[in-house]
This record gives sequence, structure tokens and C-alpha cells, in this order.
Amino acid sequence: MAFNALFTGISGLDSYQSWIDMLSNNIANTATVGFKGQRMTFADQFYQEMQAPSGASNTRGGTNPQDMGLGVKVNSVDTMFAQGGLETTGVNTDLALSGDGFFIMRNVDGSSAPVYTRDGAFQFNSNGLLWDPASGLAVQGYMADQTGAITNTGTPGDINIPVGLAEQATATGSGVKTGPALNDQVFDMSMGGNLDQTQWSQQFLNAVGASINPGKPTTISTTIYDSLGNAHQANITYTPDAAGSTAATVASAGAADTAGPPTVNTATSQNDTITITANATGTSATITDTLGNTQTATPGSTVTMGGATFTLASPTMPANGIQTITVTSATNGLPATVQNAQGTAASVGSRWKVSVSFTDGTQFATIATPGSIGPGGAVTAPTFGTGSSGTVGYLYFDKNGQFINTSSIETVANGQSILPADATYLHSAGGTAPNTNQGNQLNVTVWGPGVGNPSSAPTAGGGAPTPGPIALDFSKNASLAGNYTANVLSQNGYAAGTLSNVTIGQDGTINGSFTNGQTKVLAQIALATFQNEGGLQRLGGNQFAASTASGLPLLGFGTQGRFGNIIAGSLEQSNVDLADQFTKLIVAQRAFEANSRGITTADQNLITLINLRASEN
Repeated sequence: MAFNALFTGISGLDSYQSWIDMLSNNIANTATVGFKGQRMTFADQFYQEMQAPSGASNTRGGTNPQDMGLGVKVNSVDTMFAQGGLETTGVNTDLALSGDGFFIMRNVDGSSAPVYTRDGAFQFNSNGLLWDPASGLAVQGYMADQTGAITNTGTPGDINIPVGLAEQATATGSGVKTGPALNDQVFDMSMGGNLDQTQWSQQFLNAVGASINPGKPTTISTTIYDSLGNAHQANITYTPDAAGSTAATVASAGAADTAGPPTVNTATSQNDTITITANATGTSATITDTLGNTQTATPGSTVTMGGATFTLASPTMPANGIQTITVTSATNGLPATVQNAQGTAASVGSRWKVSVSFTDGTQFATIATPGSIGPGGAVTAPTFGTGSSGTVGYLYFDKNGQFINTSSIETVANGQSILPADATYLHSAGGTAPNTNQGNQLNVTVWGPGVGNPSSAPTAGGGAPTPGPIALDFSKNASLAGNYTANVLSQNGYAAGTLSNVTIGQDGTINGSFTNGQTKVLAQIALATFQNEGGLQRLGGNQFAASTASGLPLLGFGTQGRFGNIIAGSLEQSNVDLADQFTKLIVAQRAFEANSRGITTADQNLITLINLRASEN
């Protein structure tokens, strides 16, 4: 009867009104941060069986069932978790997610179950708590320790970064170590740049008397810090070092073929024996040497060969006379080889003395008498003193200008090397920390007053700053022909400071910038994903709750797989497509109208039925 049509139409009105309600909610939240739109699906309701089906027989082909539908119902309301667009806000605590992750929030005292959101409009409150100002809930994550290390296991907690957070002063020598290789990260200060090889060559010429001008040193300055954060200016001087060099010599024997003794270029680098043979008449001489040179000269001529210069006797030379001139080369005072940090011997091309000075009274260990190696390899150990200026070591470079090693040994006997047997005086990778014997340590014994106000340092308590060693890494220096470019690349000390700014990386790491120029990892924001995110329960306020349908949350961080990236300074927009929603709203409206038309039609049928009367005879 028409009653079925009435109730069927009502089911349609109810269902399509629900669709209109849902679409209206989507449209209302077009500008809601992190909002995820919903969709609705429908299903037919139960059926009234008008005729049961029958199977085929020998005489009949069977009949199909006749089921009369009794309306429609809402089948599902699904949340669409498609990515929303990103809006740049410029607020560094505004966070957007590009991926499937959710931010985790809960009560500050941890008394509530966590809720999950895509709305990252966060701020730091007056206590330094990272929170959602709309709900008052705290963002969850993991705090870093004093070294900046994060243990990201267990249940995440509140992220609290108080205003005015202090960064403790760190003395140069106590910070993070560096080095040229993973097995050699034992240094506190790293030097780099070029030491002009031509200045070392000039120093050698001066040392053997071939020039009156010595090689020029170069001085660089850097600031280092004591344990209270006081700044101290250290002046580091590189001096070309040709100590132990000897000048070339010349000796003559045999006939008097020359007028007076020969002379020699004191910088001559090769031994040579020169032979002068006069002819039978004494009118010319043949001159040869062991280096393969030959020439003929007449009496009175001046000849230069093998570094020696001499004048042939005049007016004549002794007939058939033979004179021998022996040249002994200069020596540069350098070891033949020096062992590098990996234990390989390298031929030496230059040596530089490194000196340090302070003007504020800072005292350190100095090399009072450098070590030396005599004939046969006998070592004379260096002696040490203290002062505000002095030598700390010697740098050795190979013949290609590349760094070899440091040592407190300066001079060696001609032809000797600094060998593995002398390892006490050489740096070895993977060994013990640098020391004064290795020539790569600035060992401060007393700090001077420094620069600044010690009372401003969080560690200050009126006591004197703690002295200690500072390991010096020269492995990035080179000694090539060219201008000086020496500089200090890094040092691991700094003054005290206070937090001035925070930045948040894509993995959720919160980095703090301090007034002393340091940056430090302070915390990391945790994220959650779900096996079935469609099973999350919507709570309002841009929040979701886990349910038995969603499964337990999987915890992680930005840049890890499904969790996605955290974009600081942005917010995720609603993923509602207005054009799509308006189109569906028209469809819903027409469906609602059509079902109301079914009701009015059924009503008209009822009226017709009621008005039936017997026809008159």
C-alpha cells in the first residue's frame, strides 16, 4: 500500500538531510586549519519479500525472487585524509605536516589520554611550554640533555624551553673534538691556510749566508675561552725555520791553475769535484766536474761551475798542471724523513716554528730547548718552561707542501730522520691525546684576566677559571709558494649565552640559537601515525582520538617514512574542495526534493483511496 512509499520517502529525507548536514559542515570548515573533509556513502535498507525464488524443474524454468525495497540509509561517514595545501605564516612555531603524521597533545600534568591533530598553530607560553593556545594542551616530544643528545624512546612528554635559557660557558679544550679522520678526532682548535714556501727558502738563504734578508713570519689572532667564559686573545706566529743549516764550502788541491782560492755559493745544494787540466803550453785549460759539465778557458778567465767560482792564472798556467776543487754542498737542517700520523715516512721539504703569545698574562707550557737528533739517531729530549709567549711546536711539510706532522724536535744531524723509534715526539692517529712532546698542544697553566665580566657567566662563582690543555690541529695547513693565508678554522670554546631564537627542522628537531653565537639541539617533536587513520574518532577542536578501529599509535619523527616532514612557519589548510562540495550539495538537494515528491504522491494516492464510493445505480 501507499504506507510503504511514505516511510521509504521519509528514509530518503532523513538520509539526504544528513548528507546536506555533512556537506554544510565541510563548507563551514573551508578555512579551518588542518581540517579534513568528510564524505558520505549510502546503502539500501531491508527488503520485503513479495515472492520467493524457485528453482528450475522438468516443466518450469524457475522464478526469480520479488523483493520490494523499503528505503535508504547512511552507510558510512568517512574522513578524507588527503593532504591540504600549505599556507606560509612566517611564525616559526606554526607547524604544518606534509605526510600522514599527527602532532600529539595532552594535559600538561599528563592526566589525560593523548589527542592527535593536524593543526600546528603552536606557541611557547610564559613558562616556555610548547602548547596549543586554543586548547591549552601541551605538544609532546623528547627533551635533549646538556650535550644536545636526545633519547627518543619511551612515552613522549612536554617540551619545555624556558625564556632566558642559559648556555653554559665552555672552555677551549673542553668542547667537541675534531680531527682530520674519524680515528683522529682529538683536537680542540683547527688551523688552516697556506704558509708561503718562498719565505722558508728565503730563510734558508739567510741561514747559510746567501742573503742578508731572512724569511718573513706571519701572525694570526684568535679568541679562546676559559671555563668561566672569559675571552683571551691568542696570537699565533708561524716562522720559517732553517735552524741547523750549514753553508756550502770549497777546497782546492794540486797545481796552481787558479789565481787565488776559489769561492762558492753558500747555498749550493750538490756536492761536486771540479778538475782543471792545463795544456802543455799553458795557454788553455779543460775544466770538468762530476756533474757532467765541461768547458775550455784561457788564462785570466773567470769560470763558474758546480757552485764554485774561480779565475784561471794569468799570464799563463803551469804546463800540464792539474788542480782539483772540491765543493761540499749546504745542508738545510731538515730531517730526511718524518713519520706522519698514519705511520708512513715522508720526505721533508720545509719546517715552521709555531709560537703563541698572550698580552693578558695567560701562562702556558713553552719549549725552552727544542729536542734534537744527533749522529746515529741519538735523541736529546726537549726541555719545557712556562711563559706568556713561547714556542709550542714545529710543523713539518713534505716536498709537495703537504702537512706531515708536528714535533718538539727541531734539529737533526745531516741525513737523520724522525723515525718510529721517536714516536714520543710525533703525533699518531688513534693514539693518546696530543701533548707538548708532540708539538701540538697549548697547555695553559694560568689564565689571565681575559676580556669580559666573569660574574655574568652562569658557571661563575668567584673562583679562578680552570686551566688545561688545548690540542692544536695543523693538518689543514699547507706550505706552497704563494701568499700567506693562515687562519684559525675553528675552536671548541665559547662564552656563556642566553637563548635568543629557536628554529624547528623538518624532523621536528628544535634548535636554539644563543647570544654567544652557539646553536644547540633542545628537543624533538614526536609524531604519530595509525594503521587505520579512518578509524580515528573526531573530537572537535581539530582533534582526533585513537579508537579500537584506528589501532594504537605508531610513534616516530619527521622525515621518517609515512610520518612526513614538519614545515616550520606554515600551517596546513583545509582539504575541502568548495567546487566539489557545492556540486554535491545540489545533488543532495535534488535527492531530498525527489523523496519529498514520493511522499506527496503517496499522499495523493491515499486521498484517492479514501474518496472511493460506490457508484449510484
